[in-house]
Amino acid sequence: MKLMNEKLREFISYPFAELDSLKKKLKSAGRTIIDMGVGDPDFPPPKEIQGALVASLANPKTHNYPSYTGERELRQSFARFFLQRYKVKLDPEKNILVLIGTKEGIFHLPNAILNSGDIGAYTEPSYPVYRAGIVLAGGIPKELPLTEDNNFFPDLSTLDDNVKLLFINYPNNPTTQVATKKFYEKLVRTAHEKGFLIANDASYNEIYFSSPPPSILEIDGALDVAVEFHSLSKTFSMSGWRIGFVVGNSDAIFALSALKKNIDSGVFRAVQAAAKTAIDSYWQINDEIRAIYRDRVKAFKDALTKSGLESFNFGATFYIWTKIPDSFGSSFEFVKFLLEETGILAMPGESMGPSGKRFVRFSMTVPNRKIEEAMDRISKIKF
Repeated sequence: MKLMNEKLREFISYPFAELDSLKKKLKSAGRTIIDMGVGDPDFPPPKEIQGALVASLANPKTHNYPSYTGERELRQSFARFFLQRYKVKLDPEKNILVLIGTKEGIFHLPNAILNSGDIGAYTEPSYPVYRAGIVLAGGIPKELPLTEDNNFFPDLSTLDDNVKLLFINYPNNPTTQVATKKFYEKLVRTAHEKGFLIANDASYNEIYFSSPPPSILEIDGALDVAVEFHSLSKTFSMSGWRIGFVVGNSDAIFALSALKKNIDSGVFRAVQAAAKTAIDSYWQINDEIRAIYRDRVKAFKDALTKSGLESFNFGATFYIWTKIPDSFGSSFEFVKFLLEETGILAMPGESMGPSGKRFVRFSMTVPNRKIEEAMDRISKIKF
């Protein structure tokens, strides 16, 4: 008896099996592995946020079913934040939906928007969930490559005329590129002309080191053709708490909300109370978090450059996108070499899409002492 949906089979393969086996082998031999592959913050949320969760537990209503769309007070807080940060006015009832983490919302959006056979496009290399959501919704996935030649922006002229949904991600994981308002303006015009919905994954919008990245919703006409995902995971080190937002086009928000009402019962109210405190305290607590990542990115990028590796960070995200030497055939081959020689594990770029074949991604979500140790190990190898 075959019990698995055929479309799901594409997503159960494990491309890291060889690397995982090598990692275990090195550990059993006494080697210390520094895992710089996963983008999961290594320090906890500020104490204000933790305290708000604990305090909420004493309220009996906290333990009842929450609102499907998110507690009104939380949506109002996010609307105030959005107005202050981006100068964009959002209706908490129509333009904001609370999610069980942005991953959940991103995956479910194609199911809410696409019909079988509709085209869903996405930039690559990318977070694998964009493609997974499109495919498992019965859509037809189309890739838009992000290459160094295009400065890691998609060529919008290659978009299919019948595209219905386009996932983009700026600041970008893994390339770290930051979108400009000029790029967003062109993208919004294109969406109006072709009649598709833009879904911008802005999970890294608050992890920046110079100028604050814009929101696509700052562009005139964007509310007619775009939604944007915002995460508390990176901004406040709340990755395990599972809470985020999607904001923007009211029809898309309504469709996603209707789908979610048949799937989940919302986010635990104590987590929502903590999220409200995080958003209300953003201006007081986020600078310190950004400073940690800024210093790590600069130090490790300098170390990579001294070792002869060309690396990119365009002023946002806690990643470094690094070119592999010409002597290596693929990013998997380079990552295997790096792991064997230094005990450092990076993310092979090609695991995030074919355009990542000549790159690897280093994540700065390990403690400072481990980053310093990794820098020392890297310095002993000349590429």
